Amino acid sequence: MEEDRGVTVLSSRIERWQLRRGDHIYAWRTGYSHHGIYESDEKVIHFTSASAQSSGFFSSSSSAAFSSHSKCREAMRGGGVVVCCLDCFLEGDNLCLFAYSVSMAFAALSNIGAQDTCSVVDEDPPDTVLRRANDFLDYGGFRSYNVAGTPTFPGMYNPLELLWMVG
Repeated sequence: MEEDRGVTVLSSRIERWQLRRGDHIYAWRTGYSHHGIYESDEKVIHFTSASAQSSGFFSSSSSAAFSSHSKCREAMRGGGVVVCCLDCFLEGDNLCLFAYSVSMAFAALSNIGAQDTCSVVDEDPPDTVLRRANDFLDYGGFRSYNVAGTPTFPGMYNPLELLWMVG
């Protein structure tokens, strides 16, 4: 039986000890939610744009004081699908868990505009999520990325993901 990790309409914040391999996590930045796939405290796979890294445009207010590890900074420098440690992914922000299999009412109350934080569809098994995320990492990631669209990351069930995988 699935353990209740306390995700509610009002808060999807979780603690590090609650994380499991293959979790779809996110952290709020100024104006958007930044999503990733958790593999370990040393490996979070996520997408970052080179322009956001170089300009600091998409940084959160708390990240201004955050000092990332040089290994992670180097990995994120060129943008794309990258890997970094959990601390560098969070940039000092709160750790949140993307919720799957929620009711339509929960989804309607939780999702803010294009910033999805939950989905009514079922979550894929952790091994499937991690295989997809590592495939994106190993094979160059997305061919295109729509920042204004709903979060589309390997491991999420999203029809647009299929376009990136075959396009």
